[in-house]
Formats: sequence, structure tokens, C-alpha cells
Amino acid sequence: MIQKTLKLIKEQIGLDLKLCPDFTGIKQRKGQKYFNVVLKERTSESKDFDKLKKFANKYNAINIEPNGLTRVAIFPKQ
Repeated sequence: MIQKTLKLIKEQIGLDLKLCPDFTGIKQRKGQKYFNVVLKERTSESKDFDKLKKFANKYNAINIEPNGLTRVAIFPKQ
């Protein structure tokens, strides 16, 4: 599920996201599965985060939430 989602993001918006080394694998919050990626900049200042938000809103294939200073939680839609 992780690799499939990362591949979709790379194909659609060109972002090559890296998994978070501290919080690996699939996690669960409020019954929803998610995984973490790390951005190069703070989420509040990141153009990559803005791209992810636009992709999530437009195609409804994922949901995203900031999950730390540079970490983003990605919730794939199944």
C-alpha cells in the first residue's frame, strides 16, 4: 500500500517522497491507516506540502495531515 501510494504521487505530481525513518510502516489513527513521509522543509513553508494538499483535494486519492515539523501523515483511500 505504501509503495503504490508513493508511486501514484510521483506519477501525478512529480514528488519523490521519502519515508520517515523514525516512524516506519503502516500506523492507525481513528480507524484509518496511514504512513509518514519527511519533507525537506517545514510543512508550514513547504511547496511540496502545498502540492500534496492540492493533489489530495482534487483527486481524493489520499488525505494528508502535518504530523511533525517536517513529517506528513498520508492516509491512502482504499
